[in-house]
Amino acid sequence: RDPRGRKKKRHKHPFAPKHPMSAYLYYLASVYPQVSLNFPGSTVGPISKSISKTWHAMSPEERLPWKQKADSDKARYAREMQVYMA
Repeated sequence: RDPRGRKKKRHKHPFAPKHPMSAYLYYLASVYPQVSLNFPGSTVGPISKSISKTWHAMSPEERLPWKQKADSDKARYAREMQVYMA
């Protein structure tokens, strides 16, 4: 702890596997380039807010492709952690 009582940042091991991405992050990565064209000269905030609104308006069936990507990434992370911890 530092003098102000805050915890110090824990350093990540350089060979540890990367954490899995969520379905929303996969959606964000796929939609961001097209949506950012609608907001010329804008910062990240309004663009992300717009994408978030569309994500929340989607049905579970519409979210399925990104959910499947997230599930496969989660499985990849579990496999890599098994190897890393062994």
